[in-house]
Amino acid sequence: MNQNINRSFSPEILTINPDSFGIDSLVPLKNNFLNGIPYYQINKGTQDVLKIEFLFKAGTSYQEIPFSAFSTIQLLTEGTANYSAEKIADSFDYFGAYIEKEIDRDFASVTIYCLNKYLENIIPFVEEIIKCPVFPEHEISIFKEKQKTQLTINNQKVNFVARTKFTELIFGSKHPYGQKAEIEDIEKIENKHLADFHKKHFHSNNCNILISGRIKEDTVILLEKYFGNTKWGNVSENIILKDLSTTIDNQQHKLFIQKNDAVQTAIRIGRVMFTINDPDFHKFEVLNTILGGYFGSRLMKNIREDKGFTYGIGSGLLPLKHSGYFFITTEVGQEYTKQTIDEIYKELKKLREELVTDEELSLVKTYKMGEFMRSIDGPFAIADIVKTMIQFDLTIDNYKNYIKTLQIINSEDIQIIANKYLQDNKLYELCVGKE
Repeated sequence: MNQNINRSFSPEILTINPDSFGIDSLVPLKNNFLNGIPYYQINKGTQDVLKIEFLFKAGTSYQEIPFSAFSTIQLLTEGTANYSAEKIADSFDYFGAYIEKEIDRDFASVTIYCLNKYLENIIPFVEEIIKCPVFPEHEISIFKEKQKTQLTINNQKVNFVARTKFTELIFGSKHPYGQKAEIEDIEKIENKHLADFHKKHFHSNNCNILISGRIKEDTVILLEKYFGNTKWGNVSENIILKDLSTTIDNQQHKLFIQKNDAVQTAIRIGRVMFTINDPDFHKFEVLNTILGGYFGSRLMKNIREDKGFTYGIGSGLLPLKHSGYFFITTEVGQEYTKQTIDEIYKELKKLREELVTDEELSLVKTYKMGEFMRSIDGPFAIADIVKTMIQFDLTIDNYKNYIKTLQIINSEDIQIIANKYLQDNKLYELCVGKE
């Protein structure tokens, strides 16, 4: 049936009922294997597929040798005590399975995606990958050459330099969250460094397992057989975390890194903040969305749509296990660098001095509600929520508080948060490009 649409009017924005979220259904079924490993089940979905994630406290902040944590997680699949890298890759390919290796500053994870009927075929390889990788010398050499080439290329990109240098600027170069890899760090990596990091961090006392999808009875039985019956790895190792108190090498709040051949300037403005457990976290999330957290944000409207200085600009609040940071990021033509920075500070000043209109706040609250609904759509998405709960020691009450914040936050709350955290003299400013 044909229907004429009057496009001179915006579509109606409907109110989302938070009671329809079913937040309590996000709580996973938690148990422990005989060896003490906690495992979490999210038994949902209609497809006969599984996602199994092994989570370890083994992020880059735990490494003693620079670049060893990243190298360890990336090279887990490049040869084990009984299987070559080729055999592992061919077997995963044959059974239509997929392995994903991830690492951030606090955690490392190995995730398997496969059909239920092939888990029995895949899990012996998963056991070897996690328990007994050998890090062959020739694979390390190939990996190092690739990484050096990639880093050399990335160091020519203003956005990459700004991203890596910014955390060093706000946390300090000696801080585990502020350190970045250099070419010489990659060159120094040896088998013993990876073996040592693996020994200290990949064991049953430092492991959580998340199972999501169509979980069958034999799924848990297989996991217990290969990972849950007895202790494995060097469980006597005490995991030592470096000092995470923020130490800044200098009080320099503004830094310009010269790149003579750069066409654009990468800009980063921000500061050290809090982690997700902080009482102000959810309120700041709303403020951040207004400022630069979605396509209709103030920074996008001003600097992209009105001024035409950039194709994109945004802001974010990144929580870490023991800290967090806020950032504004964009790339602009070098002739617009100063004007862009001035406009950013104008937008921050407006948030501190002027109340957000009810219309704008309502739009952002609705957007955030929809975003949250998408984040819990399906078993694998719910598993990511559960993973966050494990990483940050959260309960389901955190998400209930988030929904409550979205319901009750007002313009005065936004202004108070802006004045508390977004004063100009508390912010660090980094530019990478040609002056």
